[in-house]
Amino acid sequence: MTRKREVSPVGFELPITPMLDFTFQLLFFFILNYNPSNLEGQIEMSLPPPKPPEKANVNPTEVNSGDDELPADLTVVLKTQNDGSNNGIISSISVKDRSGETVVRNLDALKKYLEEAKPGLGNKEDITLEPDSRLKWFAVVQVMDVCRKAGFRIGFGAPPDLAVVGGQ
Repeated sequence: MTRKREVSPVGFELPITPMLDFTFQLLFFFILNYNPSNLEGQIEMSLPPPKPPEKANVNPTEVNSGDDELPADLTVVLKTQNDGSNNGIISSISVKDRSGETVVRNLDALKKYLEEAKPGLGNKEDITLEPDSRLKWFAVVQVMDVCRKAGFRIGFGAPPDLAVVGGQ
């Protein structure tokens, strides 16, 4: 009687180290060669035009040729608090014009105020936003949307919390 020898299973080992080396080399290659698009993350907005140099002899009766843009008559000031629970959200909205500063309750009240004030403005197209530097961007975009719906182009001024105090 012949006995069959039991065959032990063949051990198979997968070479992990060379595969890991190759994977890291590919990762390094793609990191070095990645070039993000220049247009990625850009938002179209109007910045205020640069201020022209001061003219020494300006004739007050001189007629404007129409080439100069008028500065915005309205400025929307957005403030925020950093109290732990309300970090970065709008805490107050106010609108500055020639007659002073008016506080509005919310974005709906801001839109209504802008639509009512627009007919009496010298520059009916432009508005300046002065958001607090700590304000979250989504809140700024919400106010930009309200201003656009009211028919204004948006420019930006210095944040009120970073404004120089006392002319220094």
